[in-house]
Amino acid sequence: MSSLREIKGHIGSVRSIAKVTRAMEMVSTARHHRLQARVASTRAFAEKSWEVLNHLASAAESVIHEHPMFCGYSDVHRTGLLLITSDRGMVGAYDHSVVALARQYIESRKLEAELVTIGRMGRTMMLREGYQIHAEFSNMDDKVDITDLTPVAGVLLDGFRDRVFDEAVICYTEFQPGARLKPTIRQLLPICPGEATTRREYIYEPEPAELLQALLPRLIRFQIFQAFLESQAAENTSRMVAMRAATQSANDIIGHLTISYNKARQQAITAEINDILGGTSALDKD
Repeated sequence: MSSLREIKGHIGSVRSIAKVTRAMEMVSTARHHRLQARVASTRAFAEKSWEVLNHLASAAESVIHEHPMFCGYSDVHRTGLLLITSDRGMVGAYDHSVVALARQYIESRKLEAELVTIGRMGRTMMLREGYQIHAEFSNMDDKVDITDLTPVAGVLLDGFRDRVFDEAVICYTEFQPGARLKPTIRQLLPICPGEATTRREYIYEPEPAELLQALLPRLIRFQIFQAFLESQAAENTSRMVAMRAATQSANDIIGHLTISYNKARQQAITAEINDILGGTSALDKD
Protein backbone atom coordinates (compact mmCIF):
# COMPACT_ATOMS: atom_id res chain seq x y z
CA MET A 1 0.00 0.00 0.00
CA SER A 2 1.17 3.55 -0.71
CA SER A 3 2.49 5.63 2.15
CA LEU A 4 0.36 8.25 3.88
CA ARG A 5 2.43 11.03 2.32
CA GLU A 6 1.95 9.67 -1.20
CA ILE A 7 -1.80 9.28 -0.76
CA LYS A 8 -2.11 12.77 0.72
CA GLY A 9 -0.11 14.22 -2.18
CA HIS A 10 -2.33 12.38 -4.67
CA ILE A 11 -5.44 13.76 -2.99
CA GLY A 12 -4.02 17.29 -3.22
CA SER A 13 -3.25 16.88 -6.93
CA VAL A 14 -6.70 15.54 -7.77
CA ARG A 15 -8.34 18.28 -5.70
CA SER A 16 -6.40 20.92 -7.68
CA ILE A 17 -7.58 19.36 -10.95
CA ALA A 18 -11.16 19.33 -9.68
CA LYS A 19 -10.94 23.06 -8.94
CA VAL A 20 -9.78 23.74 -12.51
CA THR A 21 -12.48 21.58 -14.15
CA ARG A 22 -15.13 23.10 -11.89
CA ALA A 23 -14.03 26.61 -12.86
CA MET A 24 -14.10 25.70 -16.57
CA GLU A 25 -17.58 24.22 -16.15
CA MET A 26 -18.81 27.43 -14.52
CA VAL A 27 -17.34 29.55 -17.33
CA SER A 28 -18.98 27.34 -19.98
CA THR A 29 -22.29 27.49 -18.14
CA ALA A 30 -22.13 31.28 -18.02
CA ARG A 31 -21.49 31.42 -21.80
CA HIS A 32 -24.13 28.83 -22.62
CA HIS A 33 -27.23 31.04 -22.59
CA ARG A 34 -25.51 33.86 -24.48
CA LEU A 35 -24.32 31.54 -27.27
CA GLN A 36 -27.68 29.80 -27.41
CA ALA A 37 -29.47 33.14 -27.80
CA ARG A 38 -27.04 34.24 -30.52
CA VAL A 39 -27.64 31.06 -32.51
CA ALA A 40 -31.41 31.39 -32.18
CA SER A 41 -31.35 35.04 -33.27
CA THR A 42 -29.61 34.26 -36.58
CA ARG A 43 -30.92 30.80 -37.44
CA ALA A 44 -34.23 31.97 -38.91
CA PHE A 45 -32.52 34.45 -41.23
CA ALA A 46 -29.94 31.87 -42.32
CA GLU A 47 -32.64 29.36 -43.24
CA LYS A 48 -34.86 31.89 -45.00
CA SER A 49 -32.02 33.54 -46.88
CA TRP A 50 -30.86 30.14 -48.18
CA GLU A 51 -34.42 29.42 -49.27
CA VAL A 52 -34.59 32.75 -51.10
CA LEU A 53 -31.22 32.12 -52.73
CA ASN A 54 -32.44 28.80 -54.12
CA HIS A 55 -35.66 30.42 -55.26
CA LEU A 56 -33.66 33.10 -57.04
CA ALA A 57 -31.61 30.41 -58.76
CA SER A 58 -34.82 28.72 -59.89
CA ALA A 59 -36.27 31.99 -61.16
CA ALA A 60 -33.11 32.77 -63.13
CA GLU A 61 -32.48 29.21 -64.31
CA SER A 62 -32.88 30.13 -67.97
CA VAL A 63 -30.12 32.74 -67.64
CA ILE A 64 -27.65 30.94 -65.37
CA HIS A 65 -28.17 27.35 -66.54
CA GLU A 66 -24.58 27.19 -67.80
CA HIS A 67 -22.98 29.02 -64.87
CA PRO A 68 -20.84 26.58 -62.81
CA MET A 69 -21.67 28.42 -59.59
CA PHE A 70 -25.29 27.29 -59.93
CA CYS A 71 -25.23 24.19 -62.06
CA GLY A 72 -21.81 22.82 -61.21
CA TYR A 73 -19.07 21.39 -63.39
CA SER A 74 -19.64 18.47 -65.72
CA ASP A 75 -16.92 16.43 -64.02
CA VAL A 76 -16.10 16.53 -60.30
CA HIS A 77 -12.63 15.45 -59.22
CA ARG A 78 -11.92 17.48 -56.08
CA THR A 79 -14.06 18.49 -53.15
CA GLY A 80 -13.42 21.58 -51.07
CA LEU A 81 -14.45 20.91 -47.51
CA LEU A 82 -14.77 23.58 -44.83
CA LEU A 83 -14.23 21.88 -41.48
CA ILE A 84 -15.13 23.72 -38.27
CA THR A 85 -13.62 22.41 -35.03
CA SER A 86 -12.26 23.85 -31.80
CA ASP A 87 -8.98 25.62 -31.10
CA ARG A 88 -8.62 23.96 -27.70
CA GLY A 89 -9.16 20.51 -26.30
CA MET A 90 -11.19 19.26 -23.33
CA VAL A 91 -14.42 19.16 -25.33
CA GLY A 92 -15.22 15.46 -25.05
CA ALA A 93 -16.07 13.82 -28.37
CA TYR A 94 -16.94 17.11 -30.10
CA ASP A 95 -13.91 17.29 -32.41
CA HIS A 96 -13.66 13.56 -33.05
CA SER A 97 -17.31 13.31 -34.13
CA VAL A 98 -17.19 16.08 -36.74
CA VAL A 99 -13.77 14.99 -38.05
CA ALA A 100 -15.03 11.41 -38.38
CA LEU A 101 -18.00 12.69 -40.42
CA ALA A 102 -15.67 14.68 -42.70
CA ARG A 103 -13.44 11.64 -43.28
CA GLN A 104 -16.46 9.46 -43.97
CA TYR A 105 -17.75 11.93 -46.55
CA ILE A 106 -14.42 12.19 -48.34
CA GLU A 107 -13.95 8.42 -48.42
CA SER A 108 -17.50 7.80 -49.62
CA ARG A 109 -17.15 10.29 -52.49
CA LYS A 110 -13.73 8.88 -53.45
CA LEU A 111 -12.52 12.34 -54.45
CA GLU A 112 -9.40 14.31 -53.73
CA ALA A 113 -10.02 16.74 -50.88
CA GLU A 114 -8.87 20.31 -50.38
CA LEU A 115 -9.54 21.24 -46.76
CA VAL A 116 -10.28 24.68 -45.37
CA THR A 117 -10.19 24.48 -41.58
CA ILE A 118 -11.46 26.73 -38.83
CA GLY A 119 -9.89 25.56 -35.58
CA ARG A 120 -6.51 24.03 -34.79
CA MET A 121 -7.82 20.67 -33.59
CA GLY A 122 -9.40 19.72 -36.91
CA ARG A 123 -6.35 20.90 -38.85
CA THR A 124 -4.02 18.79 -36.70
CA MET A 125 -6.21 15.69 -36.89
CA MET A 126 -6.65 15.88 -40.66
CA LEU A 127 -2.95 16.52 -41.27
CA ARG A 128 -2.19 13.45 -39.19
CA GLU A 129 -4.44 11.46 -41.53
CA GLY A 130 -2.55 12.72 -44.58
CA TYR A 131 -5.10 15.18 -45.96
CA GLN A 132 -4.04 18.38 -47.69
CA ILE A 133 -4.87 21.72 -46.07
CA HIS A 134 -5.76 24.39 -48.61
CA ALA A 135 -6.27 27.17 -46.03
CA GLU A 136 -6.55 27.42 -42.26
CA PHE A 137 -8.08 29.87 -39.82
CA SER A 138 -7.71 29.80 -36.05
CA ASN A 139 -8.09 31.86 -32.87
CA MET A 140 -11.70 32.72 -33.68
CA ASP A 141 -13.72 33.07 -30.49
CA ASP A 142 -17.44 33.53 -29.90
CA LYS A 143 -17.09 37.31 -30.36
CA VAL A 144 -16.31 36.93 -34.06
CA ASP A 145 -18.47 39.09 -36.32
CA ILE A 146 -19.70 38.10 -39.76
CA THR A 147 -17.14 40.37 -41.42
CA ASP A 148 -14.35 38.32 -39.80
CA LEU A 149 -15.47 35.34 -41.89
CA THR A 150 -15.20 37.19 -45.21
CA PRO A 151 -11.76 35.63 -45.93
CA VAL A 152 -13.19 32.15 -45.37
CA ALA A 153 -16.02 32.75 -47.82
CA GLY A 154 -13.53 34.29 -50.27
CA VAL A 155 -11.33 31.17 -50.17
CA LEU A 156 -14.30 28.93 -50.98
CA LEU A 157 -15.72 31.15 -53.72
CA ASP A 158 -12.35 31.75 -55.37
CA GLY A 159 -11.37 28.09 -55.07
CA PHE A 160 -14.59 27.01 -56.75
CA ARG A 161 -14.37 29.65 -59.48
CA ASP A 162 -10.74 28.78 -60.26
CA ARG A 163 -11.51 25.03 -60.09
CA VAL A 164 -9.11 24.37 -57.26
CA PHE A 165 -12.03 22.17 -56.26
CA ASP A 166 -15.22 21.30 -58.11
CA GLU A 167 -17.64 21.49 -55.19
CA ALA A 168 -17.68 23.11 -51.76
CA VAL A 169 -19.25 21.59 -48.66
CA ILE A 170 -19.28 22.60 -45.03
CA CYS A 171 -18.85 20.18 -42.12
CA TYR A 172 -19.77 21.47 -38.67
CA THR A 173 -21.64 20.55 -35.49
CA GLU A 174 -25.24 21.68 -35.34
CA PHE A 175 -26.45 22.87 -31.94
CA GLN A 176 -29.81 21.46 -30.89
CA PRO A 177 -31.98 21.97 -27.78
CA GLY A 178 -31.28 19.77 -24.80
CA ALA A 179 -27.49 19.94 -25.21
CA ARG A 180 -27.69 17.56 -28.18
CA LEU A 181 -24.93 17.82 -30.76
CA LYS A 182 -25.36 16.77 -34.38
CA PRO A 183 -22.35 16.63 -36.73
CA THR A 184 -23.67 17.89 -40.06
CA ILE A 185 -22.36 18.16 -43.59
CA ARG A 186 -24.09 20.03 -46.41
CA GLN A 187 -23.31 21.47 -49.80
CA LEU A 188 -22.58 25.15 -50.30
CA LEU A 189 -21.50 25.19 -53.95
CA PRO A 190 -22.79 24.69 -56.55
CA ILE A 191 -26.29 25.91 -55.77
CA CYS A 192 -28.69 23.71 -57.69
CA PRO A 193 -32.03 25.35 -58.59
CA GLY A 194 -33.76 22.05 -58.03
CA GLU A 195 -33.09 22.39 -54.28
CA ALA A 196 -35.61 25.21 -53.88
CA THR A 197 -38.56 23.98 -51.82
CA THR A 198 -40.77 27.06 -51.61
CA ARG A 199 -43.74 27.39 -53.99
CA ARG A 200 -44.35 31.08 -53.33
CA GLU A 201 -44.06 33.55 -56.16
CA TYR A 202 -41.87 36.60 -55.63
CA ILE A 203 -41.41 39.78 -57.61
CA TYR A 204 -37.73 40.66 -57.80
CA GLU A 205 -36.23 44.04 -58.58
CA PRO A 206 -33.74 44.05 -60.26
CA GLU A 207 -33.82 40.81 -62.23
CA PRO A 208 -33.11 37.49 -60.39
CA ALA A 209 -29.85 36.88 -62.27
CA GLU A 210 -28.51 40.29 -61.29
CA LEU A 211 -29.61 39.80 -57.69
CA LEU A 212 -27.88 36.44 -57.59
CA GLN A 213 -24.55 37.90 -58.56
CA ALA A 214 -24.83 40.57 -55.85
CA LEU A 215 -26.24 38.40 -53.05
CA LEU A 216 -24.37 35.14 -53.55
CA PRO A 217 -21.10 36.11 -51.79
CA ARG A 218 -22.97 37.67 -48.88
CA LEU A 219 -25.36 34.78 -48.37
CA ILE A 220 -22.58 32.20 -48.64
CA ARG A 221 -20.71 34.18 -46.00
CA PHE A 222 -23.78 34.23 -43.77
CA GLN A 223 -24.22 30.46 -44.12
CA ILE A 224 -20.62 30.04 -42.94
CA PHE A 225 -21.24 32.49 -40.11
CA GLN A 226 -24.32 30.59 -38.97
CA ALA A 227 -22.44 27.28 -39.07
CA PHE A 228 -19.65 28.87 -37.04
CA LEU A 229 -22.10 30.10 -34.39
CA GLU A 230 -23.72 26.67 -34.22
CA SER A 231 -20.29 25.09 -33.79
CA GLN A 232 -19.33 27.56 -31.08
CA ALA A 233 -22.48 26.81 -29.10
CA ALA A 234 -22.01 23.06 -29.59
CA GLU A 235 -18.35 23.29 -28.54
CA ASN A 236 -19.24 25.21 -25.40
CA THR A 237 -21.95 22.70 -24.50
CA SER A 238 -19.60 19.78 -25.07
CA ARG A 239 -16.94 21.42 -22.89
CA MET A 240 -19.49 22.12 -20.16
CA VAL A 241 -20.62 18.49 -20.11
CA ALA A 242 -17.05 17.18 -20.27
CA MET A 243 -15.88 19.39 -17.40
CA ARG A 244 -18.88 18.41 -15.30
CA ALA A 245 -18.06 14.74 -15.85
CA ALA A 246 -14.38 15.40 -15.10
CA THR A 247 -15.25 17.20 -11.87
CA GLN A 248 -17.50 14.34 -10.79
CA SER A 249 -14.78 11.80 -11.60
CA ALA A 250 -12.24 13.82 -9.62
CA ASN A 251 -14.58 13.94 -6.63
CA ASP A 252 -15.08 10.18 -6.86
CA ILE A 253 -11.31 9.62 -6.95
CA ILE A 254 -10.88 11.91 -3.95
CA GLY A 255 -13.47 9.87 -2.07
CA HIS A 256 -11.69 6.59 -2.83
CA LEU A 257 -8.30 8.07 -1.94
CA THR A 258 -9.67 9.43 1.32
CA ILE A 259 -10.86 5.95 2.26
CA SER A 260 -7.45 4.53 1.37
CA TYR A 261 -5.78 7.29 3.39
CA ASN A 262 -7.94 6.54 6.44
CA LYS A 263 -7.23 2.81 6.14
CA ALA A 264 -3.49 3.43 5.85
CA ARG A 265 -3.55 5.79 8.82
CA GLN A 266 -5.52 3.27 10.89
CA GLN A 267 -3.02 0.54 10.01
CA ALA A 268 -0.15 2.83 11.00
CA ILE A 269 -1.83 3.61 14.34
CA THR A 270 -2.52 -0.08 14.94
CA ALA A 271 1.10 -0.95 14.17
CA GLU A 272 2.33 1.72 16.61
CA ILE A 273 -0.01 0.43 19.34
CA ASN A 274 1.22 -3.11 18.77
CA ASP A 275 4.81 -1.90 19.07
CA ILE A 276 4.00 -0.15 22.34
CA LEU A 277 2.19 -3.18 23.71
CA GLY A 278 5.08 -5.42 22.67
CA GLY A 279 7.55 -3.14 24.42
CA THR A 280 5.39 -3.02 27.56
CA SER A 281 5.15 -6.79 27.65
CA ALA A 282 8.93 -7.10 27.38
CA LEU A 283 9.40 -4.67 30.28
CA ASP A 284 6.91 -6.57 32.44
CA LYS A 285 8.79 -9.82 31.84
CA ASP A 286 12.04 -8.15 32.86
